[in-house]
Amino acid sequence: MSSALNPCHPKAIGETVEAVAVQEVENLTFVPDREAQWHDAVVEGVLCPRVADIGFVGIPLLESGTAVEIKGAQLTSGAARGRWFIRQRQHERLVEERGAYLLCVHDRRGEELLAMAVILASTLEGLLPDGWTSVDGDRSEQGYRQLAWSRVFDPEDVEGRR
Repeated sequence: MSSALNPCHPKAIGETVEAVAVQEVENLTFVPDREAQWHDAVVEGVLCPRVADIGFVGIPLLESGTAVEIKGAQLTSGAARGRWFIRQRQHERLVEERGAYLLCVHDRRGEELLAMAVILASTLEGLLPDGWTSVDGDRSEQGYRQLAWSRVFDPEDVEGRR
């Protein structure tokens, strides 16, 4: 998961969020990109509120073997709340494989996770805006959607944890 990138680069922050999440969430094991590029972790055992102090959206638990894509959104980005960047190719595979997301809200560098919630990819579909779009530049991607973290978490709860 290490990167030679500037620690404030979005990719480096994402890798930091993944590492912190896997450390903090019991029964979640890191999966390197060379093994699977469509998810970051897998559940070993059962992941439920009793095991991990995280929120569960629309589902009471995740079973062993469930693929989990870890997404980080910065608490604020400029004046606006941060957003998760959902990639179409990953999302469709997660839906097909009955995978889930671990959605995280983090500090500026991704070193502190202020809120975390598990949601099935198929459930997240209902929260995403319509239509896949594309982006150019260093995060070039065909087919993505963005979702503000305030669609999943109560801003007062999260912003009060700073």
